[in-house]
Amino acid sequence: MATSLFPQPVQRSKNLVEFKAGKCLREGDSNVVKPDTRKGLVYLKQGEDSLMHFYWKDRKTNAIEDDLIIFPDEAEFLKVEESNGRVYVLKFKSSSLRMFFWMQDKVSEQDEEIRSKVNEVLNNPSALYGDSEEMAF
Repeated sequence: MATSLFPQPVQRSKNLVEFKAGKCLREGDSNVVKPDTRKGLVYLKQGEDSLMHFYWKDRKTNAIEDDLIIFPDEAEFLKVEESNGRVYVLKFKSSSLRMFFWMQDKVSEQDEEIRSKVNEVLNNPSALYGDSEEMAF
């Protein structure tokens, strides 16, 4: 069995968390949100600026519509208990900004794990330096 003196690097996604999710749009000033029917992808990535970026992109066009810089302890990703589906909110602590998303994977078994991992990455980025494993769903 021969081994190389120069091992090939493992190709990995640079996204720390990644999952299929569409946006939900608020109806006027009400607390009602309706799903945007486009297929989307949410992913978190530490940028070249060393800041944590929260992205949403349209999977059909590959156009990035949202690129938010989020500082530790500034936001949390929560399940909307009042919804009749798999709706989540990115809730900012220092403002009234809320962004709503609906999970687009066919199975819901990983929703809670995704929510937990998003919050861990957003609010404890220093833990990432000891963990090189990315999580994609």
